[in-house]
Amino acid sequence: MAIRRMRQFLDDVLVPVALGTVTTLVLAQCAMQLPGVRGRIEAWAASRPAFSVQTGTPPGLTDATGSLVLTADSAARAANVIVFRNGVSLGPFTTDEMQILVHPGDVISFRDTTPNGPVVTIYVEDGASDMLYPVTGETITLGGGTATASLEPVTFF
Repeated sequence: MAIRRMRQFLDDVLVPVALGTVTTLVLAQCAMQLPGVRGRIEAWAASRPAFSVQTGTPPGLTDATGSLVLTADSAARAANVIVFRNGVSLGPFTTDEMQILVHPGDVISFRDTTPNGPVVTIYVEDGASDMLYPVTGETITLGGGTATASLEPVTFF
C-alpha cells in the first residue's frame, strides 16, 4: 500500500515538476539563440552595477617577513588605542587582540585617544620565530597621563 502511494505521488507531483523544469530550461536556451533576445539581455546586464572583487595581498605586504600579535588586558579600554606601523594608522583595537604583518625596521607605535582615562596594558604575545625585537612578553602601558608609546624597531635574526 505504501509503495502504491509513493508511486502515485511521483506520478502526480514530481514527474510534472521535473518535466516543467526541463522544458523551461530548454526554452530559455533556445530563446538565448535569438539575436534580439540576447541583445536585450546583454544590454540589461550591462546597465546593472558590477562589483569587482579584489584578490591577492595588499601592496606593501607581499614581502612581509613576519607577524606580531598584540594583546590588550581589556578590549573596552583598548578600543581607545590607535595602533600605527611606521606612522600609518592600522586603526584601533576592535577586540583584545591584533595581528600585524611586519617588515624589518618597522616601528609599531600607539596613541591613546583618552590619555587621562583608564590605564590599558598591551602585551607582545607572539612574534615570528626569527624575530629578535620586539620580544614576546614586552608590555606597553597607556592612559593615566601617558598618551603615546612605541616598541623597538622590528629586527630579525
